[in-house]
Amino acid sequence: MSLYNNWLRPALAFVIASMTFVVFQILSIEDLLAGLANKQIIVIFLLVTLTAGIQQNLGKDFFYQFFGKHLSPFQFRARMMVLVSSLSSLLNNTPIVAFMIPFVKNWADENGYSASKFLIPLSFATILGGMITVVGTSTNLVLNGLIEQSGLQGLGYRDFLFLGVIVSVLGLIYLTFASDFFLKDRKGNKEQVIGHLNEYLVETKVERNSSIIGKTIETAGLRHLKELFLVELKRGERTIPAVGSSVEVFEGDYLFFAGNTQAILNLINSNNGLVLPDQSQIHQNGFSSLSEAIIPTGSNLVGQTLRDSGFRDRYKASVISIYRKGEKVKGNLGETKLQAGDFLLMICAKDWDRNKNSRDLILISNKGELEKKKSLKQILPSIFSLGFLILGILGFMELFFGAFLGILVMVSCKILKMKHIKNSIDLELLIVLVCSLSIGVAIQKSGTAGFIVEGIKWVTDEGSPIFNIGILFLITMGLTSLITNAAAVSIMFPIALEMGTQSGGMLTPYFVAIAFAASADFMTPIGYQTNLMVMGPGNYQFSDYARIGLPLTIIYGLSTLVFINFYYF
Repeated sequence: MSLYNNWLRPALAFVIASMTFVVFQILSIEDLLAGLANKQIIVIFLLVTLTAGIQQNLGKDFFYQFFGKHLSPFQFRARMMVLVSSLSSLLNNTPIVAFMIPFVKNWADENGYSASKFLIPLSFATILGGMITVVGTSTNLVLNGLIEQSGLQGLGYRDFLFLGVIVSVLGLIYLTFASDFFLKDRKGNKEQVIGHLNEYLVETKVERNSSIIGKTIETAGLRHLKELFLVELKRGERTIPAVGSSVEVFEGDYLFFAGNTQAILNLINSNNGLVLPDQSQIHQNGFSSLSEAIIPTGSNLVGQTLRDSGFRDRYKASVISIYRKGEKVKGNLGETKLQAGDFLLMICAKDWDRNKNSRDLILISNKGELEKKKSLKQILPSIFSLGFLILGILGFMELFFGAFLGILVMVSCKILKMKHIKNSIDLELLIVLVCSLSIGVAIQKSGTAGFIVEGIKWVTDEGSPIFNIGILFLITMGLTSLITNAAAVSIMFPIALEMGTQSGGMLTPYFVAIAFAASADFMTPIGYQTNLMVMGPGNYQFSDYARIGLPLTIIYGLSTLVFINFYYF
């Protein structure tokens, strides 16, 4: 409930749940901390680090050379989905989506199409491709960690490869043809703001006898205002976005404020020499530096306000609007606590893109210049690293060892540096994954799993194994649409284990069912972080996911169950 309603940060919610089991002696401290020594959890962080190195080594040109400037929307969407689904079968899909969002938006804008026709397919394609291998999504690795923690043999590459390819091919064919029909042309939030700037900003002018002339922004009392903030200053032909505290106020300056309109009017009425100009310059000013950004899951900005995070100084940008789950956030922006998936519209300084690779904020560039194409020799580190990874996936070496060798290659070639490795260690993700494993153990030890299985058997009246697996698949799929997929697979694992054990047959089909069901979040933006990441840039509503995702969910679900029935039984 806490995860669904965003009452607490996910890491804190998982810690509280795990400690509750410890307090009631369902879990021991050893059970709680066992995840820290779990090989699969460590592999997840190795893969995130390796993905960062490969992405940096290949560069933008590797991605962009697959797309011509004169492709039709149909051709662009098909090529884009084939590329990202293939990459996400080997690399972490979240950075792939983060990397591709700016390019997809720029391509759509430059060719006169709506980005809403391409961004959900981008996210869905990475989800589908991630199911081709055990490393394609952290959910598969979490499940394998739970399986091995129970003393059983983990799922192998064959358990993912054949079924993953089938659902990916069918899903991509569906998305290629259905996206134009099911996805609406939605005008971007940026275009809406540009068309209605007067609704977002209030312009003031410093008159001749103003008491703040000669003072800095700080000493003039304009830095820490309640319910509003100074977005930009215009002085003659010069524009200063993200105005610093030490900037001095001159006569005739135009100050642009965002926030509570009544608070701005109160400021004007405080006899400080700020007046509303006779002729607005908001549209004449242009605000050409208006840019967009997304707050990803795991960002350190989550839970902080813009003011407390020092956003303006850190990113050289002032936020003028926040969109959350498709709706504009109302109220005092400076005091609004940021959430994962928030889409920010900002007025930025000229050097804003130096923060472009921050893990806390995905900045969407408007430039899109191509880098110089790299030679085969220059991308050899990525080729070797992927080779080691594939050997690990196929079982010729330990996956842990394959990922470690890949990172070693990147470090030796000076592509990965210590700061990249340090940035890949997401403490909140580590806490969630470790606690997820412990919660799975608690559900099993407490007898909850057996109770739920008995209830399912009572409802199904001792149905066939595939029928019971179908019920298990539906429950897991419903759960993953409400909470994160890692949490869903952790909760459902002990139930799948108990159901498989009571059936007296193979356990593998039950584990495969919850693995694929836990990643089947095509109907909401909540359960899978890449869906949340594209919501703001695509200006999507909840209904957009349900409309295009329902048929895909049916195709995905039926394909999975039919394959399990014929392959394992």
